[in-house]
Amino acid sequence: MSGPRPSQAHPPVTPLPALTALRFVAAAFVLAFHYAGAFFADAAVPAPIRLGYSGVTFFFLLSGFILAYTYSAVDLRDRAARVRFRWARVARVMPVYLLALVLALPWFVSWVAKSAPPLQGLMAASAVLAPLGLHAWVPGAACALDCPSWSVSVELFFYALFPALLPLVLGAPGRIARLTLGAWIVLTGGAGLAFAHYAPGVSLIGPEAGGPGPVLLAQAIKYNPLLRLPEFVAGLLLYVAWTRRRIPTAALLGSAAVAAFGLVAAAPILPEVLLHNGLTALAWAPLILAGAQIRSGPLVAPAFVFLGRISFALYLIHVPAYALVNSLDRIALGGRLAAAPWLGAGLATALSFALSLALHLGLEEPARRRILRWAARPGTASPVAAR
Repeated sequence: MSGPRPSQAHPPVTPLPALTALRFVAAAFVLAFHYAGAFFADAAVPAPIRLGYSGVTFFFLLSGFILAYTYSAVDLRDRAARVRFRWARVARVMPVYLLALVLALPWFVSWVAKSAPPLQGLMAASAVLAPLGLHAWVPGAACALDCPSWSVSVELFFYALFPALLPLVLGAPGRIARLTLGAWIVLTGGAGLAFAHYAPGVSLIGPEAGGPGPVLLAQAIKYNPLLRLPEFVAGLLLYVAWTRRRIPTAALLGSAAVAAFGLVAAAPILPEVLLHNGLTALAWAPLILAGAQIRSGPLVAPAFVFLGRISFALYLIHVPAYALVNSLDRIALGGRLAAAPWLGAGLATALSFALSLALHLGLEEPARRRILRWAARPGTASPVAAR
């Protein structure tokens, strides 16, 4: 395999189009979860949609898998290679991320103004922390400014560790797998016990009914980058497993379906911390392995793959799109959309797709190419923001 050109962060790799398409599936799953809670009564939400938050676990797993697949032949001990990697991550993530934060500002300001201490001050801190990608570390700030952006903050932490993690995983996957599983059990188990003790009877997914204390504890559990790190490392390990043994695609898809059915059926009795923070990898992991092997069928259709390409923008913009529809409904229609939830959800979804398409074509791709060209110039320094 030839080495990367100065403008490339890594040598060319074979595209995995089905995995790109699956990004859209996960983003749409998260959108459905949020919109179901916003527009419909709780009793009307189907059981599978209640696990829509688990789409983020898919993204963390996929991020580890794709980065390992892409950079396995790159010596990240080399400073120039690390610089190219960091610029590639900045170019991929930051343009749409920062614009989504800006678009969410009007509702952020309103929400902060209506909140009471101590949440108010912590939420306001997100105005400084979110553009720096640090807000996931601070409960209260993590979900204040365009809530889905917390996962980008977590990803930036993963990117910072990736050059050190990849050689460890490739060199000793068995040991790292045991350590990762042990860390996940300790972290999620401890978090679950803490939440059950300090917020008895309160839902981790919707802790607002319990007051500020449970809200802050829930955010510390759900969004803290250290607690989500096992999911990313599992993605790296998933790549190693894929290179060592190819399981038939049909068997992988069957395993994913069985695991998904089991998780949905058992969700009412399983601890929410486990479900939110990685247990759903039981279904997502075989789906990712299958997607890496699929070379024909609907998942590699150009239209589906394109939806996958706009999925990052869709994921980040769907909450501001809902906020805009909700605001216009209250101002112009007097809240009448409350009586027509399917219409409200349809309008918000259509707006989300329109905005994500515009952001992808008008900002995401042009800015990515421009940043990479600029970063390839001699003398360009390593970006601090990429860490």
